[in-house]
Amino acid sequence: MSATAEASVASPASPLLAAEFWISFASLLRSHVAMHSIAKPEGKLRIHSSSNARLDVLGPIGKLTILAPDASGTGVTEFRPEAGELGDEYDTFFFTEDGLLHFAALDRALDMEASVDNLLRKVQA
Repeated sequence: MSATAEASVASPASPLLAAEFWISFASLLRSHVAMHSIAKPEGKLRIHSSSNARLDVLGPIGKLTILAPDASGTGVTEFRPEAGELGDEYDTFFFTEDGLLHFAALDRALDMEASVDNLLRKVQA
């Protein structure tokens, strides 16, 4: 046995499985936005969907756009803060075979619930 442990490299889910995970993830995101708007009406979040592959979350401090994984299995997030001097944030992600989301900016994969919480923190006050 080697003294150094090898880090496991997550591999993207198949396109068909990624599409199914996207449907679940988008539904969970919509549910969290609705629950947040009920619990904290003063910091209301809104969600807009211009297609099945794009979600825009509008919050008190900015706009978060999430694009579903494309044919290569890679999805994209873009956060545009209201305060323009902060600069936009971009990230890519993919679903793993076991339903986790692997974001390029993070060193570990997150489950869907943690991913939604992580993303929504960007637009909440």
